[in-house]
Amino acid sequence: MNKVSIPKITIYNLISDLIKKDKKKTVFEIGNKKITREKLYQDIFNTQNYLTKLKLNEKDTVVSMLENSYEQILFFLATLCLGISWVPLGKDRKGVGLKYVLSITKPRFIFIRKEKKNDIPREYKKQTFIIKKNLKINKTKDFFKNIIFKGKVNTILFTSGTTGPPKGVLVHDKMLTTSALATGIASKTNNKDRFLLWESLHHIGGIEILILCLMKKSILVLIKKFSAKKFWKQIVKYRITIIHYLGGILDILIKQPISKFDKAHKVKLAFGAGARIETYKIFKERFNIPLVEVYGMTEASSFTTINFNKKIGSIGKVLPWFNVELKDKKKGIGEIIIKAKEKGLLTNGYFKDKKATSGLFYKNFLCTGDLGKFDNFKNLYYVGRKKDAVRVKGENISAWEIETTLNQNNNISESAVMATKSKIGEDDIIALLLTKRSINLRSIANYFFKKFSKNYQPRYWGVIKKFPRTPTFRIDKKNIEINKIKFYDFFEKKFISLK
Repeated sequence: MNKVSIPKITIYNLISDLIKKDKKKTVFEIGNKKITREKLYQDIFNTQNYLTKLKLNEKDTVVSMLENSYEQILFFLATLCLGISWVPLGKDRKGVGLKYVLSITKPRFIFIRKEKKNDIPREYKKQTFIIKKNLKINKTKDFFKNIIFKGKVNTILFTSGTTGPPKGVLVHDKMLTTSALATGIASKTNNKDRFLLWESLHHIGGIEILILCLMKKSILVLIKKFSAKKFWKQIVKYRITIIHYLGGILDILIKQPISKFDKAHKVKLAFGAGARIETYKIFKERFNIPLVEVYGMTEASSFTTINFNKKIGSIGKVLPWFNVELKDKKKGIGEIIIKAKEKGLLTNGYFKDKKATSGLFYKNFLCTGDLGKFDNFKNLYYVGRKKDAVRVKGENISAWEIETTLNQNNNISESAVMATKSKIGEDDIIALLLTKRSINLRSIANYFFKKFSKNYQPRYWGVIKKFPRTPTFRIDKKNIEINKIKFYDFFEKKFISLK
Protein backbone atom coordinates (compact mmCIF):
# COMPACT_ATOMS: atom_id res chain seq x y z
CA MET A 1 0.00 0.00 0.00
CA ASN A 2 1.09 3.60 -0.51
CA LYS A 3 2.61 5.44 2.43
CA VAL A 4 -0.10 6.67 4.76
CA SER A 5 0.66 9.11 7.56
CA ILE A 6 -1.15 8.96 10.87
CA PRO A 7 -3.19 12.16 11.27
CA LYS A 8 -2.56 14.15 14.43
CA ILE A 9 -6.12 13.85 15.63
CA THR A 10 -7.46 13.14 19.09
CA ILE A 11 -10.76 11.87 20.41
CA TYR A 12 -11.49 15.42 21.55
CA ASN A 13 -10.89 16.73 18.00
CA LEU A 14 -13.46 14.26 16.70
CA ILE A 15 -15.96 15.33 19.34
CA SER A 16 -15.37 19.04 18.68
CA ASP A 17 -15.94 18.49 14.96
CA LEU A 18 -19.43 17.14 15.66
CA ILE A 19 -20.85 20.67 15.69
CA LYS A 20 -18.37 22.21 13.27
CA LYS A 21 -19.01 19.96 10.28
CA ASP A 22 -22.24 18.33 9.05
CA LYS A 23 -23.86 18.77 12.45
CA LYS A 24 -27.31 17.76 11.14
CA LYS A 25 -26.02 14.48 9.70
CA THR A 26 -27.09 11.26 11.41
CA VAL A 27 -24.29 9.45 13.23
CA PHE A 28 -26.19 6.71 15.11
CA GLU A 29 -29.39 4.78 14.49
CA ILE A 30 -31.01 2.88 17.37
CA GLY A 31 -34.18 1.18 16.22
CA ASN A 32 -36.27 3.95 14.67
CA LYS A 33 -34.38 6.67 16.53
CA LYS A 34 -31.75 8.77 14.75
CA ILE A 35 -29.01 10.66 16.58
CA THR A 36 -27.45 13.62 14.75
CA ARG A 37 -23.88 14.79 15.26
CA GLU A 38 -25.15 17.93 16.99
CA LYS A 39 -27.37 15.89 19.33
CA LEU A 40 -24.46 13.61 20.18
CA TYR A 41 -22.27 16.61 21.00
CA GLN A 42 -24.89 18.11 23.31
CA ASP A 43 -25.44 14.81 25.08
CA ILE A 44 -21.70 14.24 25.61
CA PHE A 45 -21.45 17.72 27.12
CA ASN A 46 -24.29 17.06 29.55
CA THR A 47 -22.99 13.61 30.42
CA GLN A 48 -19.62 15.14 31.21
CA ASN A 49 -21.28 17.68 33.50
CA TYR A 50 -23.22 14.84 35.09
CA LEU A 51 -20.00 12.92 35.80
CA THR A 52 -18.38 16.06 37.21
CA LYS A 53 -21.29 16.47 39.63
CA LEU A 54 -20.51 12.95 40.84
CA LYS A 55 -17.09 14.41 41.74
CA LEU A 56 -15.27 12.16 39.30
CA ASN A 57 -11.89 13.42 38.12
CA GLU A 58 -8.74 12.37 36.28
CA LYS A 59 -7.56 10.24 39.20
CA ASP A 60 -10.62 8.02 39.06
CA THR A 61 -11.49 4.80 37.29
CA VAL A 62 -14.97 3.68 36.30
CA VAL A 63 -16.11 0.24 35.18
CA SER A 64 -18.90 -0.20 32.63
CA MET A 65 -21.04 -3.34 32.66
CA LEU A 66 -23.53 -1.94 30.18
CA GLU A 67 -24.78 -3.55 26.99
CA ASN A 68 -24.25 -1.82 23.65
CA SER A 69 -26.31 1.33 24.05
CA TYR A 70 -26.34 5.06 23.49
CA GLU A 71 -25.74 5.58 27.21
CA GLN A 72 -22.60 3.45 27.05
CA ILE A 73 -21.26 5.57 24.17
CA LEU A 74 -21.98 8.81 26.03
CA PHE A 75 -20.25 7.63 29.20
CA PHE A 76 -17.29 6.35 27.17
CA LEU A 77 -16.68 9.58 25.23
CA ALA A 78 -17.36 11.83 28.22
CA THR A 79 -14.92 9.98 30.49
CA LEU A 80 -12.18 10.13 27.85
CA CYS A 81 -12.48 13.92 27.69
CA LEU A 82 -12.36 14.21 31.47
CA GLY A 83 -9.27 12.02 31.74
CA ILE A 84 -11.14 9.37 33.73
CA SER A 85 -9.92 5.82 33.12
CA TRP A 86 -12.61 3.82 31.33
CA VAL A 87 -12.81 0.05 31.94
CA PRO A 88 -15.52 -1.64 29.83
CA LEU A 89 -16.26 -5.25 30.78
CA GLY A 90 -19.59 -6.07 29.17
CA LYS A 91 -22.83 -6.87 30.95
CA ASP A 92 -22.24 -10.62 31.36
CA ARG A 93 -18.89 -10.56 33.18
CA LYS A 94 -19.03 -12.46 36.46
CA GLY A 95 -17.17 -14.81 38.78
CA VAL A 96 -13.47 -14.78 39.63
CA GLY A 97 -12.59 -12.84 36.47
CA LEU A 98 -14.86 -9.95 37.43
CA LYS A 99 -13.67 -9.98 41.02
CA TYR A 100 -10.04 -9.89 39.88
CA VAL A 101 -10.61 -6.90 37.59
CA LEU A 102 -12.47 -4.96 40.28
CA SER A 103 -9.78 -5.75 42.84
CA ILE A 104 -6.99 -4.20 40.78
CA THR A 105 -8.87 -1.30 39.14
CA LYS A 106 -10.65 -0.18 42.33
CA PRO A 107 -13.39 1.74 40.47
CA ARG A 108 -15.22 4.74 41.92
CA PHE A 109 -18.33 3.56 40.12
CA ILE A 110 -19.55 0.44 38.34
CA PHE A 111 -22.15 1.43 35.75
CA ILE A 112 -24.88 -1.20 35.33
CA ARG A 113 -28.30 -1.23 33.70
CA LYS A 114 -30.15 -2.98 36.50
CA GLU A 115 -29.49 -4.59 39.85
CA LYS A 116 -27.45 -7.78 39.57
CA LYS A 117 -27.85 -9.54 42.88
CA ASN A 118 -25.39 -12.35 42.30
CA ASP A 119 -22.94 -10.99 39.71
CA ILE A 120 -21.36 -8.06 41.59
CA PRO A 121 -19.18 -9.21 44.53
CA ARG A 122 -20.59 -8.09 47.87
CA GLU A 123 -17.63 -5.84 48.70
CA TYR A 124 -18.28 -3.76 45.56
CA LYS A 125 -22.04 -3.28 45.93
CA LYS A 126 -21.61 0.30 47.17
CA GLN A 127 -19.80 1.27 43.96
CA THR A 128 -22.61 0.10 41.68
CA PHE A 129 -24.38 2.90 39.85
CA ILE A 130 -27.67 1.80 38.28
CA ILE A 131 -28.54 4.01 35.32
CA LYS A 132 -32.14 4.51 34.27
CA LYS A 133 -33.35 2.80 31.11
CA ASN A 134 -33.62 6.16 29.36
CA LEU A 135 -30.99 8.54 30.66
CA LYS A 136 -32.56 11.99 30.77
CA ILE A 137 -30.23 14.58 29.30
CA ASN A 138 -31.30 18.20 28.99
CA LYS A 139 -30.66 20.10 25.77
CA THR A 140 -28.02 22.81 25.82
CA LYS A 141 -26.18 25.06 23.41
CA ASP A 142 -23.17 25.56 25.66
CA PHE A 143 -19.68 24.45 24.69
CA PHE A 144 -17.73 22.20 27.00
CA LYS A 145 -14.02 22.56 27.70
CA ASN A 146 -11.74 19.63 27.19
CA ILE A 147 -9.69 18.67 30.24
CA ILE A 148 -6.38 17.40 28.91
CA PHE A 149 -4.17 15.07 30.92
CA LYS A 150 -1.19 14.14 28.79
CA GLY A 151 0.01 10.59 29.30
CA LYS A 152 -3.18 9.64 31.09
CA VAL A 153 -4.51 6.19 30.27
CA ASN A 154 -7.74 6.62 28.36
CA THR A 155 -8.99 3.06 28.41
CA ILE A 156 -8.11 -0.28 30.01
CA LEU A 157 -9.31 -3.15 27.85
CA PHE A 158 -9.19 -6.53 29.55
CA THR A 159 -8.44 -9.59 27.46
CA SER A 160 -10.25 -12.86 28.04
CA GLY A 161 -7.15 -14.24 29.75
CA THR A 162 -6.44 -17.44 27.82
CA THR A 163 -3.57 -18.15 30.22
CA GLY A 164 -3.86 -16.87 33.78
CA PRO A 165 -6.07 -13.97 34.93
CA PRO A 166 -7.37 -11.30 32.53
CA LYS A 167 -4.77 -8.76 31.41
CA GLY A 168 -5.72 -5.09 31.20
CA VAL A 169 -4.24 -3.51 28.08
CA LEU A 170 -3.42 0.18 28.56
CA VAL A 171 -4.90 1.90 25.51
CA HIS A 172 -4.10 5.56 24.87
CA ASP A 173 -5.74 8.21 22.71
CA LYS A 174 -3.39 7.73 19.75
CA MET A 175 -3.93 3.97 19.78
CA LEU A 176 -7.69 4.48 19.59
CA THR A 177 -7.56 6.91 16.66
CA THR A 178 -4.95 4.81 14.81
CA SER A 179 -7.09 1.69 15.20
CA ALA A 180 -9.99 3.60 13.64
CA LEU A 181 -7.76 4.90 10.83
CA ALA A 182 -6.62 1.36 9.97
CA THR A 183 -10.21 0.14 10.13
CA GLY A 184 -11.15 2.78 7.57
CA ILE A 185 -8.27 1.77 5.29
CA ALA A 186 -9.15 -1.94 5.45
CA SER A 187 -12.85 -1.29 4.79
CA LYS A 188 -12.42 1.61 2.32
CA THR A 189 -15.00 3.53 4.31
CA ASN A 190 -16.65 6.75 3.14
CA ASN A 191 -19.36 9.02 4.54
CA LYS A 192 -22.12 7.05 2.81
CA ASP A 193 -21.29 3.76 4.51
CA ARG A 194 -23.36 2.10 7.21
CA PHE A 195 -22.01 -0.25 9.90
CA LEU A 196 -23.83 -2.65 12.22
CA LEU A 197 -22.36 -2.56 15.72
CA TRP A 198 -22.76 -6.19 16.78
CA GLU A 199 -19.44 -6.32 18.68
CA SER A 200 -19.45 -5.38 22.33
CA LEU A 201 -17.97 -2.00 23.18
CA HIS A 202 -15.70 -3.68 25.71
CA HIS A 203 -13.71 -5.02 22.75
CA ILE A 204 -11.37 -2.96 20.55
CA GLY A 205 -13.31 -4.22 17.51
CA GLY A 206 -16.42 -2.35 18.63
CA ILE A 207 -14.61 0.76 19.84
CA GLU A 208 -12.60 1.26 16.63
CA ILE A 209 -15.75 1.16 14.49
CA LEU A 210 -17.46 3.68 16.77
CA ILE A 211 -14.50 6.06 16.43
CA LEU A 212 -14.27 5.41 12.67
CA CYS A 213 -17.88 6.55 12.22
CA LEU A 214 -17.04 9.81 14.01
CA MET A 215 -13.95 10.17 11.84
CA LYS A 216 -15.54 9.37 8.46
CA LYS A 217 -19.07 10.65 9.21
CA SER A 218 -20.47 7.19 8.52
CA ILE A 219 -23.61 5.84 10.18
CA LEU A 220 -23.44 3.30 13.00
CA VAL A 221 -26.50 1.15 13.69
CA LEU A 222 -26.63 -0.10 17.28
CA ILE A 223 -27.96 -3.51 18.28
CA LYS A 224 -27.62 -5.02 21.74
CA LYS A 225 -25.88 -8.24 20.76
CA PHE A 226 -24.95 -10.55 17.92
CA SER A 227 -27.59 -13.01 16.72
CA ALA A 228 -26.72 -15.41 13.91
CA LYS A 229 -30.42 -16.05 13.21
CA LYS A 230 -31.25 -12.35 12.88
CA PHE A 231 -27.98 -11.19 11.32
CA TRP A 232 -28.79 -11.10 7.60
CA LYS A 233 -32.28 -9.78 8.22
CA GLN A 234 -30.72 -6.92 10.20
CA ILE A 235 -28.10 -6.33 7.50
CA VAL A 236 -30.85 -5.95 4.89
CA LYS A 237 -33.22 -3.94 7.10
CA TYR A 238 -30.60 -1.36 8.11
CA ARG A 239 -28.97 -1.18 4.64
CA ILE A 240 -25.54 -2.09 5.98
CA THR A 241 -22.68 -1.65 3.48
CA ILE A 242 -19.66 -2.99 5.41
CA ILE A 243 -19.38 -5.95 7.79
CA HIS A 244 -16.68 -6.42 10.41
CA TYR A 245 -15.99 -9.98 11.52
CA LEU A 246 -14.03 -11.56 14.36
CA GLY A 247 -13.04 -15.10 15.25
CA GLY A 248 -15.50 -17.75 14.16
CA ILE A 249 -18.35 -15.40 13.16
CA LEU A 250 -18.10 -16.25 9.46
CA ASP A 251 -18.34 -19.99 10.09
CA ILE A 252 -21.31 -19.43 12.39
CA LEU A 253 -23.07 -17.46 9.63
CA ILE A 254 -22.29 -20.09 6.99
CA LYS A 255 -23.94 -22.75 9.17
CA GLN A 256 -27.24 -20.85 9.20
CA PRO A 257 -30.03 -22.11 6.89
CA ILE A 258 -30.07 -20.61 3.41
CA SER A 259 -32.52 -17.69 3.27
CA LYS A 260 -33.83 -15.02 0.93
CA PHE A 261 -31.66 -12.46 2.76
CA ASP A 262 -28.35 -14.13 1.82
CA LYS A 263 -27.85 -11.96 -1.27
CA ALA A 264 -30.53 -9.30 -0.78
CA HIS A 265 -28.11 -6.95 0.97
CA LYS A 266 -25.98 -3.94 -0.04
CA VAL A 267 -22.73 -5.11 1.59
CA LYS A 268 -19.66 -4.30 -0.53
CA LEU A 269 -17.09 -6.13 1.62
CA ALA A 270 -16.41 -7.81 4.95
CA PHE A 271 -13.14 -7.32 6.80
CA GLY A 272 -11.68 -8.78 9.96
CA ALA A 273 -9.49 -11.50 11.41
CA GLY A 274 -9.73 -15.24 11.78
CA ALA A 275 -11.20 -16.40 8.45
CA ARG A 276 -10.24 -19.96 7.56
CA ILE A 277 -8.84 -20.57 4.06
CA GLU A 278 -11.86 -22.59 2.95
CA THR A 279 -14.22 -19.88 4.25
CA TYR A 280 -13.13 -17.32 1.64
CA LYS A 281 -14.68 -19.17 -1.30
CA ILE A 282 -17.77 -20.43 0.55
CA PHE A 283 -18.63 -16.98 1.93
CA LYS A 284 -18.10 -15.24 -1.42
CA GLU A 285 -20.22 -17.78 -3.32
CA ARG A 286 -23.10 -17.87 -0.85
CA PHE A 287 -23.33 -14.21 0.17
CA ASN A 288 -21.51 -12.53 -2.75
CA ILE A 289 -19.26 -10.67 -0.31
CA PRO A 290 -15.45 -10.52 -0.70
CA LEU A 291 -13.32 -10.84 2.46
CA VAL A 292 -10.41 -8.62 3.48
CA GLU A 293 -8.35 -10.37 6.15
CA VAL A 294 -6.40 -8.29 8.67
CA TYR A 295 -4.15 -9.10 11.61
CA GLY A 296 -3.35 -7.32 14.82
CA MET A 297 -3.89 -7.07 18.54
CA THR A 298 -5.22 -4.54 21.02
CA GLU A 299 -1.69 -3.98 22.35
CA ALA A 300 -0.57 -2.58 18.96
CA SER A 301 -3.42 -0.27 17.92
CA SER A 302 -5.49 -3.24 16.73
CA PHE A 303 -4.25 -3.53 13.10
CA THR A 304 -0.73 -4.55 12.01
CA THR A 305 -1.38 -5.99 8.53
CA ILE A 306 -4.08 -5.80 5.85
CA ASN A 307 -4.50 -8.31 3.01
CA PHE A 308 -5.19 -5.86 0.17
CA ASN A 309 -3.97 -8.27 -2.50
CA LYS A 310 -6.52 -10.89 -1.40
CA LYS A 311 -3.78 -13.50 -1.21
CA ILE A 312 -5.70 -16.51 0.09
CA GLY A 313 -4.31 -17.71 3.41
CA SER A 314 -2.29 -14.56 4.06
CA ILE A 315 -2.99 -11.99 6.76
CA GLY A 316 -1.57 -9.31 4.49
CA LYS A 317 1.25 -6.82 4.32
CA VAL A 318 2.55 -4.72 7.19
CA LEU A 319 1.07 -1.24 7.63
CA PRO A 320 3.55 1.59 6.92
CA TRP A 321 3.80 2.76 10.54
CA PHE A 322 5.07 -0.61 11.79
CA ASN A 323 8.07 -2.87 11.29
CA VAL A 324 7.48 -6.59 11.74
CA GLU A 325 10.15 -9.23 12.26
CA LEU A 326 10.13 -12.93 13.13
CA LYS A 327 11.85 -13.80 16.40
CA ASP A 328 13.69 -17.13 16.91
CA LYS A 329 12.99 -18.12 13.34
CA LYS A 330 13.29 -21.79 12.37
CA LYS A 331 12.51 -23.08 8.88
CA GLY A 332 11.07 -19.66 8.04
CA ILE A 333 8.65 -19.63 10.99
CA GLY A 334 9.10 -17.38 14.02
CA GLU A 335 7.24 -15.29 16.56
CA ILE A 336 5.66 -12.16 15.07
CA ILE A 337 7.13 -9.11 16.82
CA ILE A 338 6.10 -5.52 16.13
CA LYS A 339 8.03 -2.24 16.32
CA ALA A 340 6.35 1.15 15.90
CA LYS A 341 7.96 3.81 13.71
CA GLU A 342 6.55 6.56 15.91
CA LYS A 343 5.60 6.90 19.55
CA GLY A 344 2.18 6.13 20.97
CA LEU A 345 1.19 3.18 18.77
CA LEU A 346 2.09 0.42 21.22
CA THR A 347 0.70 -0.09 24.69
CA ASN A 348 2.87 0.77 27.67
CA GLY A 349 1.94 -2.58 29.15
CA TYR A 350 -0.69 -4.30 31.24
CA PHE A 351 -2.43 -2.58 34.13
CA LYS A 352 -0.77 -3.50 37.45
CA ASP A 353 0.80 -6.62 35.95
CA LYS A 354 4.59 -6.20 35.88
CA LYS A 355 5.23 -9.86 35.12
CA ALA A 356 3.04 -9.91 32.02
CA THR A 357 4.36 -6.51 30.91
CA SER A 358 8.00 -7.61 31.20
CA GLY A 359 7.31 -10.54 28.89
CA LEU A 360 5.54 -8.35 26.35
CA PHE A 361 8.59 -6.52 25.00
CA TYR A 362 11.87 -7.54 23.38
CA LYS A 363 14.37 -4.87 22.26
CA ASN A 364 11.67 -2.24 21.60
CA PHE A 365 9.53 -4.82 19.82
CA LEU A 366 6.15 -5.98 21.09
CA CYS A 367 5.94 -9.78 21.23
CA THR A 368 2.61 -11.04 19.94
CA GLY A 369 2.91 -14.68 20.98
CA ASP A 370 1.82 -15.57 17.44
CA LEU A 371 3.88 -17.61 14.99
CA GLY A 372 4.12 -16.47 11.39
CA LYS A 373 6.08 -16.61 8.16
CA PHE A 374 6.68 -14.35 5.15
CA ASP A 375 6.57 -15.31 1.49
CA ASN A 376 8.87 -13.82 -1.16
CA PHE A 377 6.46 -10.92 -1.71
CA LYS A 378 6.39 -9.84 1.97
CA ASN A 379 2.94 -11.27 2.56
CA LEU A 380 2.64 -12.43 6.17
CA TYR A 381 1.02 -15.74 7.12
CA TYR A 382 -0.35 -16.71 10.53
CA VAL A 383 0.87 -20.14 11.62
CA GLY A 384 -0.54 -20.39 15.15
CA ARG A 385 -0.13 -19.36 18.77
CA LYS A 386 3.30 -19.83 20.27
CA LYS A 387 1.73 -21.18 23.47
CA ASP A 388 -0.75 -23.20 21.44
CA ALA A 389 2.00 -25.50 20.26
CA VAL A 390 2.32 -29.10 21.39
CA ARG A 391 5.77 -30.44 22.29
CA VAL A 392 6.34 -33.87 20.75
CA LYS A 393 9.78 -35.52 20.70
CA GLY A 394 11.58 -32.20 20.91
CA GLU A 395 9.50 -30.58 18.16
CA ASN A 396 6.98 -27.77 18.59
CA ILE A 397 3.84 -28.86 16.75
CA SER A 398 1.42 -26.10 15.68
CA ALA A 399 -2.14 -26.74 16.87
CA TRP A 400 -3.34 -24.49 14.05
CA GLU A 401 -1.73 -26.72 11.41
CA ILE A 402 -3.47 -29.84 12.74
CA GLU A 403 -6.81 -28.02 13.16
CA THR A 404 -6.67 -26.67 9.62
CA THR A 405 -6.14 -30.19 8.26
CA LEU A 406 -8.96 -31.61 10.39
CA ASN A 407 -11.39 -28.89 9.35
CA GLN A 408 -10.99 -29.80 5.68
CA ASN A 409 -12.88 -33.04 6.31
CA ASN A 410 -16.52 -32.89 5.21
CA ASN A 411 -17.70 -34.47 8.47
CA ILE A 412 -15.98 -31.92 10.71
CA SER A 413 -17.38 -28.46 11.38
CA GLU A 414 -14.66 -27.23 13.77
CA SER A 415 -11.85 -28.67 15.83
CA ALA A 416 -9.65 -27.84 18.78
CA VAL A 417 -6.21 -29.36 19.26
CA MET A 418 -4.81 -29.41 22.78
CA ALA A 419 -1.97 -30.98 24.74
CA THR A 420 -1.97 -33.41 27.63
CA LYS A 421 1.13 -34.68 29.39
CA SER A 422 2.37 -38.01 28.12
CA LYS A 423 3.63 -40.81 30.34
CA ILE A 424 7.17 -40.35 29.05
CA GLY A 425 7.33 -36.55 29.28
CA GLU A 426 6.43 -33.83 26.80
CA ASP A 427 2.93 -33.99 25.29
CA ASP A 428 0.32 -36.19 23.67
CA ILE A 429 -2.07 -34.54 21.23
CA ILE A 430 -5.82 -34.25 21.85
CA ALA A 431 -8.16 -33.68 18.88
CA LEU A 432 -11.64 -32.48 19.83
CA LEU A 433 -14.18 -32.43 17.02
CA LEU A 434 -17.44 -30.58 16.48
CA THR A 435 -19.04 -32.72 13.80
CA LYS A 436 -21.69 -32.09 11.16
CA ARG A 437 -23.10 -35.59 11.58
CA SER A 438 -22.53 -38.71 13.68
CA ILE A 439 -19.06 -40.17 13.13
CA ASN A 440 -17.04 -43.21 14.16
CA LEU A 441 -13.97 -42.01 16.07
CA ARG A 442 -12.01 -45.15 15.21
CA SER A 443 -12.64 -44.57 11.51
CA ILE A 444 -11.83 -40.86 11.63
CA ALA A 445 -8.59 -41.51 13.54
CA ASN A 446 -7.57 -44.15 11.01
CA TYR A 447 -8.41 -41.79 8.15
CA PHE A 448 -6.17 -39.02 9.48
CA PHE A 449 -3.35 -41.46 10.27
CA LYS A 450 -2.53 -41.23 6.57
CA LYS A 451 -2.78 -37.42 6.55
CA PHE A 452 -0.39 -36.55 9.37
CA SER A 453 3.32 -37.14 9.80
CA LYS A 454 4.35 -39.13 12.88
CA ASN A 455 4.78 -36.28 15.36
CA TYR A 456 1.53 -34.64 14.24
CA GLN A 457 -0.65 -37.66 15.03
CA PRO A 458 -3.37 -36.94 17.62
CA ARG A 459 -3.46 -39.70 20.23
CA TYR A 460 -6.80 -38.86 21.85
CA TRP A 461 -9.92 -38.27 19.76
CA GLY A 462 -13.19 -36.89 21.13
CA VAL A 463 -16.45 -35.31 20.04
CA ILE A 464 -17.93 -32.20 21.66
CA LYS A 465 -21.48 -30.88 21.21
CA LYS A 466 -20.57 -27.22 21.59
CA PHE A 467 -17.32 -25.30 22.07
CA PRO A 468 -17.09 -22.60 24.74
CA ARG A 469 -16.32 -19.24 23.15
CA THR A 470 -14.33 -16.13 24.01
CA PRO A 471 -16.00 -12.70 23.64
CA THR A 472 -14.66 -12.64 20.05
CA PHE A 473 -16.23 -16.05 19.30
CA ARG A 474 -12.93 -17.91 19.17
CA ILE A 475 -12.83 -21.36 20.73
CA ASP A 476 -12.02 -20.93 24.43
CA LYS A 477 -9.77 -23.93 25.02
CA LYS A 478 -9.12 -23.22 28.69
CA ASN A 479 -12.83 -23.69 29.48
CA ILE A 480 -13.27 -27.02 27.70
CA GLU A 481 -14.18 -29.63 30.32
CA ILE A 482 -11.94 -32.49 29.21
CA ASN A 483 -12.96 -34.71 32.13
CA LYS A 484 -16.55 -34.89 30.84
CA ILE A 485 -15.59 -36.26 27.41
CA LYS A 486 -14.94 -39.86 26.36
CA PHE A 487 -11.84 -40.17 24.18
CA TYR A 488 -10.68 -42.79 21.75
CA ASP A 489 -7.00 -43.59 22.42
CA PHE A 490 -5.61 -44.20 18.93
CA PHE A 491 -2.35 -45.66 20.25
CA GLU A 492 -3.99 -48.15 22.65
CA LYS A 493 -7.11 -48.69 20.48
CA LYS A 494 -9.60 -48.19 23.34
CA PHE A 495 -11.92 -45.58 24.85
CA ILE A 496 -10.74 -43.79 28.00
CA SER A 497 -11.36 -40.72 30.17
CA LEU A 498 -8.80 -37.95 30.68
CA LYS A 499 -8.37 -35.84 33.79
